[in-house]
Amino acid sequence: MARTFDITATTSQVQLDASGQGEVSFTVSNKLGLGVLARATVEPAGNARAEWMSFPEGMERDFSRDGTAVIPVRISVPKGTPPGSYSFGLVVASISNPDEHYDRSPTVAFSVATPAAPVKKPFPWWLVALAAGVVIIIGGVVAVLASRGGEKVLPGLGQACAEKGPKCAENLTCGADNVCLGAAGFQGCEKPEQCETTRCQAGKCEAQVSIGDTCDSNDDCRSPLTCFQGFCLMPMGQKCTHSSQCVTGNCQDQLCGRAPVVRCPRCPLGQICINGACQVPSIVRDHRLELELEEPIRRTPRIPVP
Repeated sequence: MARTFDITATTSQVQLDASGQGEVSFTVSNKLGLGVLARATVEPAGNARAEWMSFPEGMERDFSRDGTAVIPVRISVPKGTPPGSYSFGLVVASISNPDEHYDRSPTVAFSVATPAAPVKKPFPWWLVALAAGVVIIIGGVVAVLASRGGEKVLPGLGQACAEKGPKCAENLTCGADNVCLGAAGFQGCEKPEQCETTRCQAGKCEAQVSIGDTCDSNDDCRSPLTCFQGFCLMPMGQKCTHSSQCVTGNCQDQLCGRAPVVRCPRCPLGQICINGACQVPSIVRDHRLELELEEPIRRTPRIPVP
């Protein structure tokens, strides 16, 4: 079969940073001999997960007859992923005929390193002398607290949780890493990881939203939902009961499958392609799926999957 697309990657081995982040770009050339609107998807290999990869500049490209496009893919491996080697490839398919007009890229690999063991530092004996002076200061603080009726100062945002309850200050909760995080409604967050809900909106920790709710980013949606065109929807391969619940607009055998063969213009934010036309979707809600999304913090973070 003649090739539909030539796909090459800028590197065959991506080096992740300390937080498990990395990026690779794929160059895609149209070999079909005519203009085509195409969509890219990731194809994980082995133990790699599709939700670790995202498309910061979108999944779709409109190719001219001999057109070429660059499609960057961002890798974000969640904390706690077992060390080892992982890999994935890129699949680019014509939206109008994905079953026949498609091609795969060479495999791109990345490694998750074993966390470095903490380096033991020699005990700073010079602190012993300083400690004597600190004892005096502590004695004064204790006396002040005693005069206030034994008021206890609890750990604040980002500080290690106390050994006994209450473990954190008001409106904070002790997270899985034994660090105080903002509970839903907490004011003062600056980034999602400071919130128990992993969602920080305008300096306030907010509860994550569910299927069909509006969103600005993946952090707004309960796992494994992904923020697609401004709505929290199920990625490909996840459970569904109606096509409106899937980013692909296709629910088959109660799983989100590939997008149907319908050509549609690129839709503005807040609309998705339905029957060949961009429109605001009427998303069907299902209480059974809602119940499965009640504990998003325990699930693995997700990345948009077409």
